[in-house]
Amino acid sequence: MPSLVVDAHVHLLPPRLQAAIRGFFHARGFPGDGFAYPADPAEACDRLAAEGIGEVWSLPYARRPGSAADLNTAMARFAAAHAEGAAVRVIGGCTVHPADGDPASLVRTAVEDLGLRVLKLHCSVGDFAPDDRRLDPVWEYVSAVALPVVLHAGHAPDGHTEAAELAPVAAVARRHPAARIIIAHCGHAASDEALRLVAEHPGVHADLTPVLHEPVRPAPAQLAALAGKLLFGSDAPNTGLTVSDLLAGLAGADGEISAQARAAITGGTAQRLLSEVRA
Repeated sequence: MPSLVVDAHVHLLPPRLQAAIRGFFHARGFPGDGFAYPADPAEACDRLAAEGIGEVWSLPYARRPGSAADLNTAMARFAAAHAEGAAVRVIGGCTVHPADGDPASLVRTAVEDLGLRVLKLHCSVGDFAPDDRRLDPVWEYVSAVALPVVLHAGHAPDGHTEAAELAPVAAVARRHPAARIIIAHCGHAASDEALRLVAEHPGVHADLTPVLHEPVRPAPAQLAALAGKLLFGSDAPNTGLTVSDLLAGLAGADGEISAQARAAITGGTAQRLLSEVRA
């Protein structure tokens, strides 16, 4: 395991938004005591640090046009307060909605002025497709600066992705081959199709983030073959599984994958992607 373990998929969000997300899950039957982490971002960071996480990618997402700019500003402030010297260093992510007036400009401002280093696109929450033509200028910009894009491609309220919903991801990868696309949750429950895209397209990656209580566990052979394009993620605080659970379940704890492959998944791939950002 690397000296720095990176959780590349967390949501340390403003209180009102976090409360709305918890309300969404509760309304669909997820128990109030089913979450493994407190909703408060600072408390969640303390818990993650206690489990060995040294750095997180915090990912906001826009539900409607006009909300991204405020979310990006809030994330930049939180990341600045949890930078070098914090128990967990926060890498701030930005978001955008395709119906925003100038989505590429919003992302450019988030990256070049606010210092955010990841883009999150959530197709279910925002009700759009990855290959929405309104996002073409965004894909062009992120390709130019090598900005990682964590993309939740599925539209199901339960967080699942169907294989057919990954076809637009492949379309984006063909149209913008330099884009660094990270398929969130490894496209669960269509993980085999997601990993096929990871293998076929140089710019396509995936994170191994669970969906509530459902872990994403590809076969050890897949992990070993694609370790340099896979990232560890927990979905904290909106998950029923702890980082400790997920790291213990990652193949390799009993020697099924090499230490080198495990190190890539638990931090090396994420660090490489951030080091390549040209902004």
